[in-house]
Amino acid sequence: MCRRWLADEHLDALFLFIRLKIKAAGIPSAQNFTTADTIFMRILVAKWPLYKECIKENRPFDWEEKYRLVHYVVGSKEDLQDPWASVDYVYSPFNVHANHWVLLCLDLVSCQVKVWDSLPSLTTVEEMENILLPIRELVPKLLDSTGFFDRRGRSSTYKEPWLVVIVDSIPLQRNNSDCGVFTIKYFKYIAAGVGLDTLCEENMSYFRKQLAFQL
Repeated sequence: MCRRWLADEHLDALFLFIRLKIKAAGIPSAQNFTTADTIFMRILVAKWPLYKECIKENRPFDWEEKYRLVHYVVGSKEDLQDPWASVDYVYSPFNVHANHWVLLCLDLVSCQVKVWDSLPSLTTVEEMENILLPIRELVPKLLDSTGFFDRRGRSSTYKEPWLVVIVDSIPLQRNNSDCGVFTIKYFKYIAAGVGLDTLCEENMSYFRKQLAFQL
């Protein structure tokens, strides 16, 4: 894994491993969280044109069809069995420009999409907002289809497109190859409720070897 691109299956496997490890450890500072995989995010983006078409033609969008997005939310998806109604945050790796990984957090408390980007010079805030538009619009609609907002006692305003928050003052990469490792480490540290102090470019070689062992 030395200086190699981390593929979708690598990120998904490591996010699952880290989530299970944090939950099993019972870390007092850990957040109340779960994860979604790259498939979930890709489906949302892919279904975006169909959703817009359904809205334009005033016909319902079938959340239960082929890919069963609802299963992620209600916790009936294999390996992703935490109902979103029982957690505060949903973390997932997300690929932008087909060549760069960032960490996404669906903040179910503030109803925002938060982004940790280790190479912010690659994407402007406006570009990121546009890239994430399918997620910003479809996630609240998906949640609403499961009765999530009613169970949480939230008003209809949360069903509108969510805001994007780019998290700043975080450790950044200094090359073009470590975005995947930074994304994984952002998730691990934040979900566990610990600081990002040791996350720096100088430690990337060690982190890559550590992740290779875990895979």
